Amino acid sequence: MTGSPGATPPVGGPSGVPPAQDAQELARLAALHELGLLDTAPEERFERIVSLARLVFQVPVAAIALVDADRQWVKAASGLDAGVSVPLRYSPCHYTVQQPGALVLEDTARGTRAVDTTVVRQGMRFYAGQPLRARTGERVGSLCIMDAVPRAFSADEQEVLAQFGQLVERELAATGELAAAGAAQRVLLPAGSVGVPGYELAGRCTPARRAGGSYFDWAAEDGRVQLEAADVLGAETASAAVTSGLRALLRATGPGRPRRRPVERTVERSSVGAPAAADGAGAFVTAFAATLEAAGGTLVYVLAGYGAALVLGADGGVRRLAGSGPALGLSPAYGSGWDVRTAALDPGETLLVLTDGFLGLSPDAQPAGGLDAVARRYPGGIGADEAVDLATAWAVTEGHPIDLTVLALHRLPAPSPSSGPGSG
Repeated sequence: MTGSPGATPPVGGPSGVPPAQDAQELARLAALHELGLLDTAPEERFERIVSLARLVFQVPVAAIALVDADRQWVKAASGLDAGVSVPLRYSPCHYTVQQPGALVLEDTARGTRAVDTTVVRQGMRFYAGQPLRARTGERVGSLCIMDAVPRAFSADEQEVLAQFGQLVERELAATGELAAAGAAQRVLLPAGSVGVPGYELAGRCTPARRAGGSYFDWAAEDGRVQLEAADVLGAETASAAVTSGLRALLRATGPGRPRRRPVERTVERSSVGAPAAADGAGAFVTAFAATLEAAGGTLVYVLAGYGAALVLGADGGVRRLAGSGPALGLSPAYGSGWDVRTAALDPGETLLVLTDGFLGLSPDAQPAGGLDAVARRYPGGIGADEAVDLATAWAVTEGHPIDLTVLALHRLPAPSPSSGPGSG
């Protein structure tokens, strides 16, 4: 819809007072709040769109605004401060969400109701806003562009603005998927950390845009620590259900249950259960399962599939732990049985377990080179929390199409003799 000079769409009340909250408005507000974007930090995915819109339309200001019950909040902006709120009566975008198509004001100073808005008071003479819809159709905000001088806005330009709006709507839809994926994964994660004298333990899952198929777990008892990290591949929307079943299988042989060879029993049981859990989903599972004897730092583990397990040395060196066999749930044609391996974690060293998604971020197509590229990004001698933070920050910066899980176990350096009791 193009606004001609001297005309304003019949929306809102006097001076832009918000309309009554009827059932339609309440549904709109519910869809907005379900996104969980109000009052959140800036995000590159939205900032990129407004920067490009500003460049394409050659305007000084482009913004994404979300319209709440009593305010307009700027999620992203180029040429304007983001993260700020404006009362609805001074909000141009509150007009936009009340109509199905774009609101275009070619000259905001010529008798339009928008003359009372903040942007006009700041010298903006042109405004075009494209309503933004949630996945369920409610108009929750506006992608708008503004200029300090009046200008004509052609039908072709309106179509381009609508296409930019679709890009934003895709990100809004992805927000819901990310929230759902995060919620699914949080259910699978351990409720809290475990205290193991002489060690630090940390882990994090970063979901992609679908329900999570990646997780980690840990437990400790009688001087032993059980570690698990797994990634379900090929299950699409069923991945969270498959992962939940797999976690139950792994926990069934976790600490607290008598067993002579914990790692073998964990993997053997999971290798039988994984195909059943993934039945009909076409899934297979890459997994790392290990038992640490805390007193001596001995790690007994199985690495099934294509994940990576690295030991970061206190001297800056890196060594990769050898794999054990195929992914769980694959046909016997790919091989069967897993080698149980042993490694030592010395004082000052950090075990870093990365699921498959990290390997896909390497520009080197060769698997060995890819692992080396991963390893080179981490200095030796870092703690568990720092290792997890570095790995996650790299993945988010590079972009990751599938879920990521990182698990880190750091053995604290042995205290120096001078720091013991009675020293000094």
